[in-house]
Amino acid sequence: MVTSSSAPPPMHSALRARFGISLFFFTNGAVFAGMVARYPEIKHRLGMSDGAFGLTVVAFSIGAMSATILPSLFIRRLGARATSLWWTAALALAMGVAGVAANAGYTRLFMVALFLGGVCDAIVDTAQNSHAMRVQEACGRSIINSLHALWSVGSVAGGAVGALAATHGVPLAVHLPAMSAVCFGLAALATRLSRLPAAASRPPHAEASGSAANGGGTARLISLLPIAIVGIAGMQVEIVGMDWSANYLNDRVGWPSAEAGVVYVVTMVAQVVGRIAGDSMTDRRGRGRVARAGMAMAAAGLSIAAAFPYSWAVIPGFALAGFGSATIVPAAFAVADAAPGFRDGTALTVVGWIMRTGAVVTSPLIGTISDAVGLRIGILLPFALGGAACFFFSRFDAAEGKQAAEEKRAAEGE
Repeated sequence: MVTSSSAPPPMHSALRARFGISLFFFTNGAVFAGMVARYPEIKHRLGMSDGAFGLTVVAFSIGAMSATILPSLFIRRLGARATSLWWTAALALAMGVAGVAANAGYTRLFMVALFLGGVCDAIVDTAQNSHAMRVQEACGRSIINSLHALWSVGSVAGGAVGALAATHGVPLAVHLPAMSAVCFGLAALATRLSRLPAAASRPPHAEASGSAANGGGTARLISLLPIAIVGIAGMQVEIVGMDWSANYLNDRVGWPSAEAGVVYVVTMVAQVVGRIAGDSMTDRRGRGRVARAGMAMAAAGLSIAAAFPYSWAVIPGFALAGFGSATIVPAAFAVADAAPGFRDGTALTVVGWIMRTGAVVTSPLIGTISDAVGLRIGILLPFALGGAACFFFSRFDAAEGKQAAEEKRAAEGE
């Protein structure tokens, strides 16, 4: 919805900006996904057990958690668009180094590259979502789920390229640096296209002042915790699909490692479908109801995959989990961005940091559970937080209704 404080930009500018920010989301999804599709090969090349592999790949999440307040600082200093571009360049470099390290069997360098990649990704993620909300306001309707769908499309594209590279024996040291270079080029184009007129680029909470503008104290920050819990629950489903679906199909179902990445691609395709439909579903049903139904579908999908470790059940099961998780993380970002009284990027940074902190333990915990009782039980970890998340979904609808009422009053006062 267009904010009442400024006139909407010309429609051609808004459409161009939407295409640009969509391309940015696509790039962010693709730059890391090529590596995910080759995780089984990387695990075997580095000679790791499930537990050791889980502890290794969590370096990315630890790096993201370590970014702390950096996203909001760079957004306020450089702007969301410029922040997205320059930290995408750093992310692409880190992924290229990770590919070279994995190919050579250098575990420590691989972990360091993942850690630095996580720092970069946390900054890019917050910045692109911050600018996305400005573009959504310029377009005058909900587009956030569709933008996250483009992230999933990028993940599918990156995963498909990764699976193809693995099938044809393309070395990691060639595949990942080349893919990183392409992604940086696309990000540079996206930055140019997604520019908005100055008035439309002004953040909706830019006039917040006093302690509220700087976070509003402990109580105000605690008010963001339910949003983050919902986001963590959604991210747990995504992490199971990203870090463990290919390993599950390889280790427990018996597919060759070069072909096991197909289940990750199928999961991401299902997520794309869910996110493309997500904006219209959210407009009709509300964020809370849609997210709650999605969590139930994700739980059902993971249950099917765990109960029946055969390809005819595992692939559809992960697809259902991907479809169900589609709108959960975008909803959390949208509600965080609408939180009143925070300076530009602050609420998104806080919620994103809590989400990533929660995600840090997910992959290692799944690996530990797998070593102890099997990966069939490990992939059910999202159940632990899913129930708590469902309790908070009603707050999403309340926040959405409050925001709509405030915008209506502001419009009537013009």
